Amino acid sequence: MLTHWNNLLNTDCTVVDIGHHTVYPMFRVGYTSLLADADRTYINEQISNCEHIDILIRDPRDRFVSGINEYCRQNKLDIEGIMKLVEKGMLVDRHFAPQYLWLLHLYKFYKGSVTLKPFDYISKITQLHLRAGETHRHVEPIDQFVNVDLNLMNDLHKTVSLEDIIRKHKNVLS
Repeated sequence: MLTHWNNLLNTDCTVVDIGHHTVYPMFRVGYTSLLADADRTYINEQISNCEHIDILIRDPRDRFVSGINEYCRQNKLDIEGIMKLVEKGMLVDRHFAPQYLWLLHLYKFYKGSVTLKPFDYISKITQLHLRAGETHRHVEPIDQFVNVDLNLMNDLHKTVSLEDIIRKHKNVLS
């Protein structure tokens, strides 16, 4: 399955400073608010200069539902039709791809320590919530999109090397 997601890893990688926090924003995990409130932005190779990065991890089922809805909203597409394509493995997008893939993307540019924080930690980083109050039509999350992230949830509040997280969860996507 990972081979189908390689094109998601070929974009710029961004990390931001907000106050004393250095954070890796991911789609559907406060991305818009974190970028809008950033005091400083690191892109690609600049990220290697960061000493430590906090990573917000959202409940993967909620993120999948939100991501599918956002993808359909942006592209003016029907949710049922898109879900059929996603279920068949014919469509992937960064809005609903596993957060683990985002960690792989970060790992291309950063080999240091990270702390995985629950999504609600965003309120300690920024008071800006540009997408608060969105409503989403429920879809049934697909295991291959959420299972690896459910495992990541076991590492919340832990500070570890990003490499250790990548290695620990690498077989879940296969």
